[in-house]
Amino acid sequence: MRSVEIELKLSVKPETISAIRNQLFQLPNHYTSPQHLTNIYFETPNSQLRRWDMGLRIRSFDEQYEMTIKTAGRVIGGLHQRPEFNVALQQPELDLARFPAEIWPENTDLTRLQAQLTELFSTDFCREKWVVNYGQSEIEVVLDQGEIRAGERTSPICEFELELKTGDVSDVLLLADELAIQGGLRLANKSKAARGYALASNRSPAKLVEGKALEALEWQQPLSVLLAGILDQWQAQEEEWLAGIATGKTGLEQTLEWVKLLTEKQGETAPALGLLPELKEALSTGDAEVLCYSAKWLQCKLALIQWLMAQ
Repeated sequence: MRSVEIELKLSVKPETISAIRNQLFQLPNHYTSPQHLTNIYFETPNSQLRRWDMGLRIRSFDEQYEMTIKTAGRVIGGLHQRPEFNVALQQPELDLARFPAEIWPENTDLTRLQAQLTELFSTDFCREKWVVNYGQSEIEVVLDQGEIRAGERTSPICEFELELKTGDVSDVLLLADELAIQGGLRLANKSKAARGYALASNRSPAKLVEGKALEALEWQQPLSVLLAGILDQWQAQEEEWLAGIATGKTGLEQTLEWVKLLTEKQGETAPALGLLPELKEALSTGDAEVLCYSAKWLQCKLALIQWLMAQ
């Protein structure tokens, strides 16, 4: 079955989880108690699926199995939009022929491809779920806690995901803005799968791509293009700063200046980003973990994403 997944990923500090859970229980919701999930991701020796921007997994839960492939999509800040195809299985064994033929590049030999696939990494976590009614929408909120494992290497999982089931994506952003008040949350632009591929290849954080000079921005571009580019830069440089790469902080200073200039150019059509001067001041003196997980930092980014979606 094909669907387009639209979700917002939020990394969460463990000490914030209790407060967020309490907020969710205050909303109209259908609650599902924690469930243990295991996902095994597959790849060929030459990373063929990654080169096609695909991710393939088998998920096990309550002695049930599901095969999923995700195809090329896009990420805006931490808002993920990606087509996926799901097939129920009797046994945890790959069967690529059960996916729609049109998802594969022309002349793909599925028998040969499947023979080359081996387990690359796995995710093992407990998932707690709330399906909440918020605004005009139904939103599934999950809390995942566990780890990613690739050989002997591991990485923790501690995140909330807000997935739109029915309604308007703006309600997802508004709910995130309400949850942000607690602090301890930040947008996450890397999925569990992306983190798993990085762990499997034992990659260290990529060097920050040198940012454009302010005057190099093409301000005549559509607002949607400018906003998307700025959000991408903000997210990438934030990841660098959190990884301990000093140039990430410099890049963030430039990004906030871009936001300031863009909002000034748009005048009354810009969102209420009165937080910007405070964030710039905090960036000059602050700690990466404290600032990037602060309520105001997240709310400013959510306002930009909301503005972009309105375009």
